[in-house]
Amino acid sequence: MSIEKLKWAAIISFIVSFILLLGGGYLAKDRLPPYPGKVVDPEGKVLFLKSDIIDGQNAYQRYGLMDHGSVWGHGSQRGMEFSAKTLRYLGDSVRNYLANEEYGKSYASLDELQKSIIDMKATKELKANRYDPVKDTLTLTKAQVSSLEPIHQFWEKTFKEGERRYGFLPGTIRLEEERLQISRFFFWTAWVASTNRPDKDYTYTNNWPADRSVGNVPTAGVYLWTLGGIFALLVVLGIFIFFVHHYGIWYGAAKGIPLTEKMIDMPLTPSQFAAAKYFLVVILLFLIQTSFGGLLAHYTVNPASFYFPIIAAIIPYSWAKSWHLQLAIFWIATTWIGSAIYLAPIVGGVEPKRQSSLVQILFVAILVVAGGSLLGEIAGIKGLLGDWWFWIGHQGWEFLELGRFWQILLFVGLIAWLVMVYRPLARHLKRKSKGEFSSLVTFYLFSAILVVAFFGFGLLYGRGSHLTMADYWRWFVVHIWVESIFEFFGIAVISLLLVSMGLASARAALTVAYFTATLVFLGGILGTAHHYFWYGGPSFWLGLGAVFSSLEPIPLFGLVVRGLLEYKSIRKEGREFPYRWPLYFLVASSFWNFLGAGVFGFLINLPIVNYYEHGTYLTMNHAHGALFGVYGMLSIGLLLFSWRGLVQKAFWNDGILKVSFWGFNIGLFLLTLGTLFPVGILQVWTSYKEGLWLARDASFFERPIVTLLGMVRIIPDLTIIVVGVIPLGYFIFKTYRHLKARE
Repeated sequence: MSIEKLKWAAIISFIVSFILLLGGGYLAKDRLPPYPGKVVDPEGKVLFLKSDIIDGQNAYQRYGLMDHGSVWGHGSQRGMEFSAKTLRYLGDSVRNYLANEEYGKSYASLDELQKSIIDMKATKELKANRYDPVKDTLTLTKAQVSSLEPIHQFWEKTFKEGERRYGFLPGTIRLEEERLQISRFFFWTAWVASTNRPDKDYTYTNNWPADRSVGNVPTAGVYLWTLGGIFALLVVLGIFIFFVHHYGIWYGAAKGIPLTEKMIDMPLTPSQFAAAKYFLVVILLFLIQTSFGGLLAHYTVNPASFYFPIIAAIIPYSWAKSWHLQLAIFWIATTWIGSAIYLAPIVGGVEPKRQSSLVQILFVAILVVAGGSLLGEIAGIKGLLGDWWFWIGHQGWEFLELGRFWQILLFVGLIAWLVMVYRPLARHLKRKSKGEFSSLVTFYLFSAILVVAFFGFGLLYGRGSHLTMADYWRWFVVHIWVESIFEFFGIAVISLLLVSMGLASARAALTVAYFTATLVFLGGILGTAHHYFWYGGPSFWLGLGAVFSSLEPIPLFGLVVRGLLEYKSIRKEGREFPYRWPLYFLVASSFWNFLGAGVFGFLINLPIVNYYEHGTYLTMNHAHGALFGVYGMLSIGLLLFSWRGLVQKAFWNDGILKVSFWGFNIGLFLLTLGTLFPVGILQVWTSYKEGLWLARDASFFERPIVTLLGMVRIIPDLTIIVVGVIPLGYFIFKTYRHLKARE
């Protein structure tokens, strides 16, 4: 198959997928769960207003509670599921009210027949939609009104006095007015989850969370599209295998082995020398990030406590979770920035004027954005920023915690990085007749443009935006940016590296790049829809997400496997390959792409599984395997590839890197399959049998087996930190003194 045809297949795949996803969002915006202008009782008395719900939503975001729990399943998997918990209180209150009205006693005192009657009446009452769009008014029944006070009192006590079993410290939410408003917001999320859409037999959240006591069970579409997802995987996998073998993709003679030795002996340009310090920052961020991960694991077993009490008293779970996520993004992004700066003069063959000065300025800017945003998140969680919380504090969205001001600065910094990468590569783009290597460089640069562009989608929602639409745009960054555009960029980077290391010809790498990108765009962009299953969006997301997210496991593991095979052939010839450990980390990235992103992702993306799994540790298991396993390992591979060319040959030490490699991979394997996965399975079973609210209740995490698995997690955590991060950091800092000479 010609490269030109593959290129157009990738372009069409991207355009069609993007248009369909945007079209779905356009249709969804008119089917959002309503924020009623006012909520009234049966006599018309106003109970609260839309502004109370929005203010409660702002409080939820201001104090970083998405990193201490979740709403409709999105957020932290360890804390309370706020909407499911509130829905449980709502259901209990309605059943008790109806039981007293019907039988003159509490629901718990009824016999089984009487309970069944009340259950049916309660479900019917909860499912009925009494929102009047003309008057913009929601009318509650007397039974529903009876739930408002116990719901308010529960959240008032939790956020004022603290709740040690969930890790909430006293004064989590400072003001009484905010605690009342957040109880109204949580009530609204429960109403959305229990009330049928107009003229439909399922709720605004497609009957999520699972809770039979309020009539929330899977819809017929959930079962139907689960079969559709399995069918799509098998069909496309068969087509994929046919194309690989029929057209000989990933095969062909490798050339250019001497290039690796040439790169090692190359003197450094000023910009490459300046880029070295980026990797020192990477190691420091990496160490802090994994340490906060260990603290979170400790909080899982021992909420709101630590060996040093002052730490638990100062650092709440939301702070630790926010930093754990933000630092991961920062160190991975900084690695990619630094390695791209190092690689650009090699690929472009030129060092532009004042490139080194621009690299120094960007370095300072990264430190300012990282430091400012991290400190702002603390101040926001502590309630110290007033109305500035959204701009310089904690924006309130998982993975996009940094305040909007810092987010804009980071976006500007990424644009500046893009310009720096473009300048040395410009001559490849200006050629009228491009060779295969120049086409590969163009592919790489276009992937970098998409990395920057898709980060910008996180700016399309603001403070007070509708919860469902804000989350729609958030996933453009969290999912598409990571599981499509990052993969696209990763394909480009791996292709360039394998060509540079002499393990693939430019033509073979370009063929695989276009072929893989076609599938990455289909699965990664349209597969985003699986995040919209239960978050207040229309039911058509079930079909779109089920079919296309099933394609995500297929594409990105063959290229590196081919590289590894070439490496083996080189060793058989008696050649010593200088980029051994950078390549091994790329192979590890490929392995985790298959297991962490592919297998673990496919296991939870099918609608019927996701219905019971959503908001459990199976999601966390997939996240660790995908983010750290795929992009963390890829980033370390890029770091070491760059460092191999930065450091003098005499001071390179494969032995330390071998220890670090196995520390990372054994630790992550034990973390996922040894702790997170089994806890997730237990949660899914509990969600199926009893309801999601119980799978996220403190009593679940206090079960002996769950506590034991939580305690065992200290082994993989320490393995990653002590055997993985620290040896790598020691190696990088020790050899920094022995950089090669500049030109």
